[in-house]
Formats: sequence, structure tokens, C-alpha cells
Amino acid sequence: MADVELRELTLFMVLAEELHFGRTAERLGLTTSRASQTLRALERKLGGRRLFDRTSRVVTLTAAGQALHDELAPIVTDLDNALARARGRAAGPGLIRIGVLNAASGSLVLNEAVKLFEQSYAGADVRLVATPLTDRLGPLRRREVDLSVTRLPLDQPDIVIGPLLSRGDPRVVMVAVDHPLASRSQVSVEDFADYPVRRPADPPELAEASCPTHTPSGRPIVSADIHINDSSELLLLIAQGRLIHPTVAPFAEHFRHPGIAIIPIIPIIPIQDLPPSSTALAWLRGYDDPARDAFLATIEHVVKSHPHLEQDARQKV
Repeated sequence: MADVELRELTLFMVLAEELHFGRTAERLGLTTSRASQTLRALERKLGGRRLFDRTSRVVTLTAAGQALHDELAPIVTDLDNALARARGRAAGPGLIRIGVLNAASGSLVLNEAVKLFEQSYAGADVRLVATPLTDRLGPLRRREVDLSVTRLPLDQPDIVIGPLLSRGDPRVVMVAVDHPLASRSQVSVEDFADYPVRRPADPPELAEASCPTHTPSGRPIVSADIHINDSSELLLLIAQGRLIHPTVAPFAEHFRHPGIAIIPIIPIIPIQDLPPSSTALAWLRGYDDPARDAFLATIEHVVKSHPHLEQDARQKV
């Protein structure tokens, strides 16, 4: 059998989409007669079976043509994606947008990766985008960012969890300097039942891990009935003593405030209490992004220089 050429398969796929020789020829920069000749050549090479039924008015796929189209479609899609990735590598990755709630989350690994990435690729630019306090996954789902830094656990069907940026971040609670807990050297989750807390609204698994709805002994922990727009408003409410804010040490240190005390959370019952926290990169499932993948490869390279993260990542996967 004579070798089938890529241009012949390309014409076949375009014609199967258009079902019109004139439009197909125009898309491919051919004359209509040349498009017909190319199709006949392909049919001869495939054993002489007609791939299309043609009349003066209508073009339709034959059963053989439909079968060929169904088999070729995923191959053509894979080929298109591979060529797009190749073009992206040749042109450079361009802009990568990373959503962060605060600059301290996984900053050591993230900063190393950003520096290495921008040095390795001509024209590469990594931009950190502030994630809204009340809509931490919204920018990722709306494709306003390519990657997002998130605390774990996170179990959302449309979100992929990638490499770790930090692990073992200590838990703390932020309270007003004149709050009853401020004089304590440490607290436990049991203490939260006595005061209104700020708990993330979503996702539920992360909210529960940040501050459970009940203490280990079963006492309810009440969320403060206050709408909070951003971190500045959160700090003001904490400093006023209107709520306490269980969080992690990097967040508290990044947003240190003269009117706020930071108290370590020490578990009384380790299995039921708040464990140390980890941070990871996440992205939206279901679409290709060569630039994002190039940055993730850089992150993986940096993680190898931090063995405790690499080991934990293997366990997570």
C-alpha cells in the first residue's frame, strides 16, 4: 500500500467537518479540483473504498469514512496538542499567574522556583495574584490564575493537587492583646468553644481542618456571624476582640499586628486536635497548559533540594 501523506489525512478531517468541498479547499488554501484529487488519492491508498458520498448538493461520510474519522479524531487531537506544546517551548512560556492568599505560604520553595524559571526561559514572567479571603478557589476556577497556592486538605473533583511547597507549619491562634487567651503560653482547640472564631466558608474539608465545628470533647465551636471582605478587615476584627482566628504561623507572622497576640496551639489529644499544616500548588483539571506544566517541572526540580517535601509528596500521591 502506498504511503498515506499527512496532507491527505488533514484534508479528510477538514472535509469530514465541513462536508463541503469549497469550504474545505478555502480553509486549506487549495482549489476545489485539487481537494477532490487529494481525496481520490487517499481513497486509492486505502483500498479504493469511498470515504464520502458526493452529489452536486450534498457531501456525507460513508460508513468507511465515519469509521476512519472516529479512529483518527483522538490521534489528531493528540498531535495538535503536541505541536502546540512544541510551539510553546520554542516561543517561551510567557506569563504564569499564581494565586496566593499571602506571600508567606510556601514562600521558600516558591521563590526559588520563580527565580529559576525566569532564568531558564526567555521571556518567562511569574506574577503572584492575591487570592480573595472569601473566595480562595474562585480565581482558579474562573481561569484568572493558572496555579493557586492552597492549604491542605483539599478534595475537590475539578482541582488537581500538585507538589508540596511546605509541610509541618505550626498552628496558632490570633487574638487581641487584651483577650483572655493573650496571656497564655499555649492553647488547645478546647479553648475555642468559649469564643467566636473565624472559620473559612469553603471548601468544607479545608474549613474543618482549619477550625473544626466541635472540640475533641464534643463542645460546639461557634463561628462569628460577621462578613469579612479581606485580610485588613480580619485583622481589625481580631484586634477589637470580636473574634479569634485559628490559623498557621506563616499567615500570622506575615500579617503581624501590634494589637494582636499570636498563641501556639498545642494539641491535648493529637489524633483529634489540629495537626501541623501543609501547603501545595493546585490547578484546574481538564485543560492543557504547556506554560503551567513547564513551571510545575521547575517546582519539582526545586522540591528535590528539599528532601522532606519530596518524601511527603510521594506519600501523598
